Amino acid sequence: MKNFDAVNIEQSILGAFIVDESLGYKLEDLSRDLFTFDYNKAIFSIMLDLYKSNMSLDIQTICTKLSENNLEVNISYLSNLAAMSQSFAIDTHIEILKDKCLRREIIKNCTSLFQSLGDGDEINSVIYNFENRMQKILNKEKVKYNDSISDICEGLLNFLESDEEIGMRFGVKFLDDIIGGLFNGELTTIAARSGVGKTALALQIMLNCMEQKKKVLFVSREMTSQQVFMRNLTKRTGISTKNMKNKDLDEDSWKSIIKVMGDFSQRNLIYINDKISTISELRKRIRVLNPDLVIVDYVQLMSVESSLQNREREVATLSRELKNITLDFDIPVIQLSQLNDEMKDFRPWGERPMRDSKAIFHDSNNVIYIHEPVLSEFDEACEDIKRDKKSVLNAKKKGIKLVDLIVAKCRDGEIGFRHYCYKGSRLHFQYIEY
Repeated sequence: MKNFDAVNIEQSILGAFIVDESLGYKLEDLSRDLFTFDYNKAIFSIMLDLYKSNMSLDIQTICTKLSENNLEVNISYLSNLAAMSQSFAIDTHIEILKDKCLRREIIKNCTSLFQSLGDGDEINSVIYNFENRMQKILNKEKVKYNDSISDICEGLLNFLESDEEIGMRFGVKFLDDIIGGLFNGELTTIAARSGVGKTALALQIMLNCMEQKKKVLFVSREMTSQQVFMRNLTKRTGISTKNMKNKDLDEDSWKSIIKVMGDFSQRNLIYINDKISTISELRKRIRVLNPDLVIVDYVQLMSVESSLQNREREVATLSRELKNITLDFDIPVIQLSQLNDEMKDFRPWGERPMRDSKAIFHDSNNVIYIHEPVLSEFDEACEDIKRDKKSVLNAKKKGIKLVDLIVAKCRDGEIGFRHYCYKGSRLHFQYIEY
């Protein structure tokens, strides 16, 4: 019965184009894959070619074109199509046709999943491939281009007139001034050499987003979730992570820690995960949490689903997948990255400093470098902030460093750098008034 229904729907749609050629524009809203029977696929293809060539869709012309392509379809079948047409219901029939096609693709994908599981393939890889195929199937049905100027103008006016706050602030003045904030669909990279403060900056941004009532998923491949959270406590209480690790805490320290823990728990907006190592696992967690921001610390420590026998290609794949996540889930993502050691004596700029793959730079909407100035750069920095070198060096001995925050790429704004004060004891970047 179901096959009979499918035949009738397909025949009614094709017949409607023969009876009423003014409906021809709807052919471009269809595809060959929507039809289940070979002769209907062939007729549709011929109709679409005729429409694009501004030729008539009458029975004789269609029959002639079918013969020219060595496709034997009886002319009586074309007549039956015209007789079965219900032009008034064509939109409904097209929706039914698309729904049936969608169901077929989902069933096919599920069958492939069960087959792969039965064959003993690696489970995470099987699920990753299944979810990717499912995402493509569902997105294909949701496509609505809205690419006319009138659609674009209407969307822009709605955006400009809306009082709704868009995006999130970094909470770091220079970054907010230059980049403007964190916006859906954008990948931001924070890169630095080891020990310069990229994780600290990411945590500072995360806590600022929490203050904006935004949910953040922090994925750590460098530290455990407890170690990351201890850093959050340090930023809020000033109690060093070393003291917490050694359990060297007095009564006041305990009170401060308990109070801050209570605040974090009550808000319940921060999620720190040290188990996620692949993109498929990350996608799964995003679907469950539905976060406003994802931070990955750091991209070179993530694992690819299958080895590509080339480190550059593997890291490029990870970066591209993180960019895809920003678009598929319509959220901002921050990825942390290591820099090449050769850049320690030079202010990093452009794509070259990225370790393992320049694709990290190219995939990103925004690239932020953290750099500790040395040599002549250090002298210039001291002059810029109106501090003598001796006082800056003395501060460094106390764990307070002079660093450069560099916006090396911003697709929607300008680029540049500014000197900041990095307080190691509080893991905090402080704005400096020049």
